[in-house]
Amino acid sequence: MQEIIITGASRGFGRHVALKLAKTGRRLHLISRSESADTAAQVIEHGAEAKTWRIDLSQTAKLEKTFSLVLDAIETEETDFIGLINNAGTLNPVGPLGKYDTEEYRSHLELNYVSPAVLTHLFVKRFQKSPVTKRVLFVGSGASQRPIHGWSHYCSSKAGVDMLAQTIALEQDSMDHKVETAVFNPGRIETDMQELLRTLDKEDFPLVDDFIASAKDGRNLPPGQVAEKLVSLFTAESFPHGEITGR
Repeated sequence: MQEIIITGASRGFGRHVALKLAKTGRRLHLISRSESADTAAQVIEHGAEAKTWRIDLSQTAKLEKTFSLVLDAIETEETDFIGLINNAGTLNPVGPLGKYDTEEYRSHLELNYVSPAVLTHLFVKRFQKSPVTKRVLFVGSGASQRPIHGWSHYCSSKAGVDMLAQTIALEQDSMDHKVETAVFNPGRIETDMQELLRTLDKEDFPLVDDFIASAKDGRNLPPGQVAEKLVSLFTAESFPHGEITGR
Protein backbone atom coordinates (compact mmCIF):
# COMPACT_ATOMS: atom_id res chain seq x y z
CA MET A 1 0.00 0.00 0.00
CA GLN A 2 1.43 3.36 -1.03
CA GLU A 3 0.70 6.17 1.43
CA ILE A 4 0.46 9.67 -0.09
CA ILE A 5 -0.43 12.97 1.59
CA ILE A 6 -1.83 15.81 -0.55
CA THR A 7 -2.47 19.32 0.78
CA GLY A 8 -5.14 21.56 -0.72
CA ALA A 9 -6.93 18.47 -2.01
CA SER A 10 -10.57 19.55 -1.83
CA ARG A 11 -10.64 21.63 -5.02
CA GLY A 12 -8.59 23.14 -7.81
CA PHE A 13 -5.31 21.62 -8.89
CA GLY A 14 -4.97 19.55 -5.71
CA ARG A 15 -8.24 17.79 -6.40
CA HIS A 16 -7.10 16.89 -9.91
CA VAL A 17 -3.82 15.55 -8.53
CA ALA A 18 -5.71 13.38 -6.05
CA LEU A 19 -7.92 11.93 -8.79
CA LYS A 20 -4.93 11.17 -11.02
CA LEU A 21 -3.21 9.41 -8.11
CA ALA A 22 -6.29 7.38 -7.24
CA LYS A 23 -5.74 3.73 -8.06
CA THR A 24 -5.79 0.39 -6.28
CA GLY A 25 -2.89 -0.04 -3.90
CA ARG A 26 -2.78 3.59 -2.75
CA ARG A 27 -4.14 5.30 0.34
CA LEU A 28 -4.51 9.06 -0.11
CA HIS A 29 -4.54 11.42 2.85
CA LEU A 30 -6.48 14.48 1.67
CA ILE A 31 -5.74 17.63 3.66
CA SER A 32 -7.83 20.75 3.19
CA ARG A 33 -9.31 23.61 5.15
CA SER A 34 -12.79 22.88 3.79
CA GLU A 35 -14.68 19.61 3.48
CA SER A 36 -13.12 17.18 0.96
CA ALA A 37 -15.71 14.40 1.12
CA ASP A 38 -16.58 14.76 -2.59
CA THR A 39 -12.96 14.34 -3.61
CA ALA A 40 -12.60 11.36 -1.26
CA ALA A 41 -15.67 9.70 -2.75
CA GLN A 42 -14.26 10.03 -6.26
CA VAL A 43 -10.88 8.73 -5.12
CA ILE A 44 -12.59 5.64 -3.71
CA GLU A 45 -14.55 5.16 -6.95
CA HIS A 46 -11.20 5.01 -8.75
CA GLY A 47 -10.08 2.16 -6.50
CA ALA A 48 -7.88 3.90 -3.94
CA GLU A 49 -8.43 4.34 -0.22
CA ALA A 50 -8.98 7.83 1.14
CA LYS A 51 -8.74 9.58 4.48
CA THR A 52 -9.82 13.21 4.88
CA TRP A 53 -8.27 15.71 7.25
CA ARG A 54 -9.61 19.22 7.88
CA ILE A 55 -6.59 21.34 8.78
CA ASP A 56 -6.11 25.09 8.38
CA LEU A 57 -2.49 25.07 7.20
CA SER A 58 -2.11 28.80 7.77
CA GLN A 59 -2.33 28.09 11.52
CA THR A 60 1.27 26.97 11.57
CA ALA A 61 1.68 27.07 15.35
CA LYS A 62 -0.78 24.15 15.55
CA LEU A 63 0.70 22.01 12.77
CA GLU A 64 2.87 19.79 14.93
CA LYS A 65 -0.26 18.62 16.72
CA THR A 66 -2.66 18.45 13.77
CA PHE A 67 -0.26 17.02 11.16
CA SER A 68 1.04 14.42 13.60
CA LEU A 69 -2.39 12.81 13.50
CA VAL A 70 -1.98 12.35 9.74
CA LEU A 71 1.50 10.87 10.17
CA ASP A 72 0.20 8.54 12.89
CA ALA A 73 -2.30 7.11 10.40
CA ILE A 74 0.40 5.99 7.97
CA GLU A 75 1.18 2.30 8.32
CA THR A 76 4.93 2.17 7.69
CA GLU A 77 5.12 -1.63 8.09
CA GLU A 78 2.76 -2.21 5.17
CA THR A 79 4.11 0.26 2.63
CA ASP A 80 7.05 0.65 0.27
CA PHE A 81 6.26 4.28 -0.66
CA ILE A 82 5.44 7.31 1.51
CA GLY A 83 4.84 10.64 -0.19
CA LEU A 84 3.93 14.25 0.57
CA ILE A 85 2.71 16.68 -2.09
CA ASN A 86 2.80 20.26 -0.81
CA ASN A 87 0.17 21.80 -3.09
CA ALA A 88 -1.87 24.15 -0.86
CA GLY A 89 -1.29 27.83 -1.50
CA THR A 90 -2.86 31.19 -2.23
CA LEU A 91 -2.29 34.36 -4.24
CA ASN A 92 -4.37 36.62 -2.03
CA PRO A 93 -4.01 39.46 -1.36
CA VAL A 94 -2.73 40.84 -4.66
CA GLY A 95 -1.35 44.38 -4.77
CA PRO A 96 1.78 46.37 -3.98
CA LEU A 97 3.43 45.75 -0.63
CA GLY A 98 2.19 48.15 2.04
CA LYS A 99 -1.33 48.41 0.63
CA TYR A 100 -3.28 45.56 2.16
CA ASP A 101 -4.02 44.33 5.65
CA THR A 102 -0.98 43.11 7.59
CA GLU A 103 -2.78 40.01 8.81
CA GLU A 104 -3.62 38.98 5.23
CA TYR A 105 0.01 39.40 4.25
CA ARG A 106 1.20 37.32 7.21
CA SER A 107 -1.39 34.61 6.56
CA HIS A 108 -0.24 34.35 2.94
CA LEU A 109 3.37 33.77 3.99
CA GLU A 110 2.31 31.24 6.64
CA LEU A 111 0.36 29.17 4.10
CA ASN A 112 2.72 29.43 1.13
CA TYR A 113 6.08 29.02 2.86
CA VAL A 114 5.97 28.30 6.58
CA SER A 115 3.37 25.55 6.24
CA PRO A 116 5.16 23.41 3.62
CA ALA A 117 8.43 23.92 5.48
CA VAL A 118 6.94 22.73 8.77
CA LEU A 119 5.05 19.82 7.17
CA THR A 120 8.20 18.64 5.44
CA HIS A 121 10.20 18.99 8.65
CA LEU A 122 7.68 16.81 10.49
CA PHE A 123 7.54 14.32 7.59
CA VAL A 124 11.33 13.91 7.50
CA LYS A 125 11.57 13.74 11.29
CA ARG A 126 8.99 10.96 11.40
CA PHE A 127 10.15 8.81 8.47
CA GLN A 128 13.89 9.49 8.11
CA LYS A 129 14.92 6.02 9.29
CA SER A 130 12.26 4.13 7.36
CA PRO A 131 13.95 2.05 4.61
CA VAL A 132 11.28 2.70 1.95
CA THR A 133 10.93 5.15 -0.92
CA LYS A 134 10.08 8.58 0.55
CA ARG A 135 9.33 11.62 -1.59
CA VAL A 136 8.29 15.23 -1.04
CA LEU A 137 7.12 17.26 -4.03
CA PHE A 138 6.47 20.99 -3.74
CA VAL A 139 4.14 22.68 -6.22
CA GLY A 140 6.16 25.71 -7.22
CA SER A 141 5.75 28.59 -9.67
CA GLY A 142 7.65 30.42 -12.37
CA ALA A 143 7.03 33.48 -10.18
CA SER A 144 9.92 32.27 -8.02
CA GLN A 145 12.31 33.28 -10.81
CA ARG A 146 11.27 36.91 -11.38
CA PRO A 147 9.63 39.84 -9.59
CA ILE A 148 6.00 40.52 -10.52
CA HIS A 149 4.22 43.72 -9.53
CA GLY A 150 1.64 42.97 -6.82
CA TRP A 151 3.12 39.57 -5.97
CA SER A 152 5.86 40.44 -3.47
CA HIS A 153 4.71 37.75 -1.04
CA TYR A 154 3.93 35.14 -3.72
CA CYS A 155 7.21 35.52 -5.63
CA SER A 156 9.28 35.49 -2.45
CA SER A 157 7.45 32.56 -0.83
CA LYS A 158 7.78 30.46 -4.00
CA ALA A 159 11.47 31.37 -4.26
CA GLY A 160 11.83 30.24 -0.66
CA VAL A 161 10.20 26.91 -1.50
CA ASP A 162 12.68 26.38 -4.34
CA MET A 163 15.64 26.89 -2.02
CA LEU A 164 14.01 24.85 0.74
CA ALA A 165 13.65 21.83 -1.54
CA GLN A 166 17.19 22.12 -2.87
CA THR A 167 18.69 22.46 0.60
CA ILE A 168 16.74 19.48 1.91
CA ALA A 169 18.00 17.44 -1.04
CA LEU A 170 21.59 18.42 -0.23
CA GLU A 171 21.13 17.34 3.38
CA GLN A 172 19.38 14.11 2.47
CA ASP A 173 22.16 12.98 0.14
CA SER A 174 24.23 12.10 3.19
CA MET A 175 21.48 10.05 4.85
CA ASP A 176 21.24 6.26 4.80
CA HIS A 177 17.54 6.33 3.88
CA LYS A 178 17.12 9.65 2.15
CA VAL A 179 13.91 11.55 1.55
CA GLU A 180 13.83 12.69 -2.08
CA THR A 181 12.64 16.23 -2.72
CA ALA A 182 11.83 18.26 -5.84
CA VAL A 183 9.76 21.22 -7.04
CA PHE A 184 7.19 20.95 -9.83
CA ASN A 185 6.34 24.19 -11.62
CA PRO A 186 2.94 23.64 -13.27
CA GLY A 187 2.95 26.81 -15.35
CA ARG A 188 -0.38 28.48 -16.06
CA ILE A 189 -3.29 26.14 -15.49
CA GLU A 190 -6.95 27.05 -15.82
CA THR A 191 -8.16 27.16 -12.21
CA ASP A 192 -10.10 29.48 -9.90
CA MET A 193 -6.81 31.30 -9.27
CA GLN A 194 -6.59 32.27 -12.94
CA GLU A 195 -10.20 33.44 -12.91
CA LEU A 196 -9.43 35.65 -9.92
CA LEU A 197 -6.39 37.19 -11.60
CA ARG A 198 -8.44 38.15 -14.65
CA THR A 199 -10.75 40.28 -12.47
CA LEU A 200 -8.05 42.37 -10.80
CA ASP A 201 -7.45 46.08 -11.26
CA LYS A 202 -4.34 47.10 -13.20
CA GLU A 203 -3.24 49.24 -10.27
CA ASP A 204 -2.81 46.08 -8.21
CA PHE A 205 -1.80 43.75 -11.04
CA PRO A 206 -0.47 45.44 -14.20
CA LEU A 207 -0.14 42.09 -16.02
CA VAL A 208 -3.90 41.47 -15.94
CA ASP A 209 -4.30 41.87 -19.74
CA ASP A 210 -1.69 39.18 -20.39
CA PHE A 211 -3.50 36.77 -18.09
CA ILE A 212 -6.80 37.52 -19.83
CA ALA A 213 -5.13 36.78 -23.16
CA SER A 214 -3.51 33.57 -21.96
CA ALA A 215 -6.94 32.09 -21.23
CA LYS A 216 -7.78 32.47 -24.92
CA ASP A 217 -4.52 31.68 -26.70
CA GLY A 218 -3.81 28.22 -25.29
CA ARG A 219 -1.19 29.10 -22.67
CA ASN A 220 -3.47 27.98 -19.83
CA LEU A 221 -3.49 24.19 -19.79
CA PRO A 222 -6.32 22.05 -18.38
CA PRO A 223 -5.58 21.16 -14.72
CA GLY A 224 -6.16 17.44 -15.34
CA GLN A 225 -3.48 17.38 -18.02
CA VAL A 226 -0.91 19.07 -15.79
CA ALA A 227 -1.89 16.90 -12.82
CA GLU A 228 -1.20 13.81 -14.91
CA LYS A 229 2.32 15.11 -15.62
CA LEU A 230 2.91 15.76 -11.91
CA VAL A 231 1.72 12.30 -10.92
CA SER A 232 3.87 10.62 -13.57
CA LEU A 233 6.91 12.47 -12.23
CA PHE A 234 6.06 11.79 -8.59
CA THR A 235 5.52 8.05 -9.00
CA ALA A 236 8.18 7.24 -11.62
CA GLU A 237 11.04 4.93 -10.75
CA SER A 238 13.48 7.80 -11.30
CA PHE A 239 12.70 11.02 -9.38
CA PRO A 240 14.30 14.45 -10.10
CA HIS A 241 15.76 14.72 -6.60
CA GLY A 242 16.98 18.25 -5.83
CA GLU A 243 15.64 19.70 -9.09
CA ILE A 244 13.11 22.33 -10.05
CA THR A 245 11.19 20.88 -12.94
CA GLY A 246 8.18 21.93 -14.98
CA ARG A 247 5.37 20.76 -17.15
